[in-house]
Amino acid sequence: MSENDASQQVDSFIDDKTSDLFDNLWNIIEKHINDVSVTRIEAEEKMSKVDLIVSIDKKDIINLFTQLRKNENLSFDYLRCLTAVDLQDQGVEVVYQLYSMDKKFNLTVKSMLSNDDLNIESVTSIWRGANWHERETSEMFGIIFNNHPDPRNLLLPEDMLDVFPLRKSHPLAEIEVLQGEDIEPSN
Repeated sequence: MSENDASQQVDSFIDDKTSDLFDNLWNIIEKHINDVSVTRIEAEEKMSKVDLIVSIDKKDIINLFTQLRKNENLSFDYLRCLTAVDLQDQGVEVVYQLYSMDKKFNLTVKSMLSNDDLNIESVTSIWRGANWHERETSEMFGIIFNNHPDPRNLLLPEDMLDVFPLRKSHPLAEIEVLQGEDIEPSN
């Protein structure tokens, strides 16, 4: 067996194992989460090898996260990361990465915000550690976390209220050029 064949077998094993884990977690979510419409992300290019990825409407954030944290079959007690992705004309996607220390589950929850309404409820009442995550995300992307206990700037000066460095519309953002793009082929 070549090294490449062995590598493909390991990747296949990891993918099958991960797929089974994701299916198990998804079944638990479907069974134990009530009154919230949760959509599983299954497009291969949007999937993760570590986290099951789901999307929800922003109005369901508090309800879903309260259930994910308090339900003993899920026990998502750790907010690993909270950030956003600027999808330009489509809006801004808020991304929450969760972990259950007891169950060893990884879950990513995404919620899309329109560019006209960059408001979403704060989850600091569920995970205290969300405080700094939300402050940073607010500063960098211009998202307003409703009911946040301390919405002061964390990284930028207090007078910089209309500058969002991680938005693609930021005036100092570099234009990304792929390597080899705009190069004339040689004859």
